[in-house]
Amino acid sequence: MKLLIVDDEPLARERLQLLCQEINSGFELLQAENGLQAIEQVNNAEPDAVLMDIRMPGMGGLEAAQHLMTLNKPPAIIFTTAYDEYALQAFEAQAVDYLLNPIRKEKLMQALEKGTRLNKLQLEHIGRQNTEVPYRTHISAQVGGSILLIAISDILCFLADQKYITVKYFKDEQLMETIIEDTLKSLEGEFEGEFLRIHRNALIRKKHIEALQKLPDGRTVIKLKELHEGLEVSRRHLSIVRKLMKQQIP
Repeated sequence: MKLLIVDDEPLARERLQLLCQEINSGFELLQAENGLQAIEQVNNAEPDAVLMDIRMPGMGGLEAAQHLMTLNKPPAIIFTTAYDEYALQAFEAQAVDYLLNPIRKEKLMQALEKGTRLNKLQLEHIGRQNTEVPYRTHISAQVGGSILLIAISDILCFLADQKYITVKYFKDEQLMETIIEDTLKSLEGEFEGEFLRIHRNALIRKKHIEALQKLPDGRTVIKLKELHEGLEVSRRHLSIVRKLMKQQIP
């Protein structure tokens, strides 16, 4: 069995590693310091299970688990937590494996034997119990069986095409694009502070708005920095776009 231990505290990782070795000296053990490193390790090593802290700098365990669940064969995820007993009842009600610090070997053995895999509803339920978790720092897409992470700060726009969403983003100063399976409605609700709906098929980053242009056929398009083609603005959203642009004028 291949296990990935994820915690930003070196002593916590060391303790978990020792416990795993006591349970079975044949376990292959990997380590990561945060959610970003965890996803990288899963892409490269494909562990069977992930023992993951919930609160970590950069990317916490809940967000990392959300991205890992997009895989066709996600690893089993066992959260390590310092929640009080009341909050733990929420975990138990959703049948999600957790280990309460300090972790006991017997509990760890039971969790590994169960090898529970999270589903989306379970993860959302845990997220509601943990109000300190902010919205996602990254969007994920599956590419060749691995997770591609795109920082929200690098995204220019989301464009809908039937049931898929094309995300245009910057990587090494080059404009790239890939397909994700989120919906524009959910993305709009999650990132409304940074992105603006301009059409039923388009969500754009506010700070990249450059100009509005009226076309000969009567349609209005918006120009974004670094994007050559204009994106159509619907009549329904035009007044909101104009109001935002006035507010952005120094």
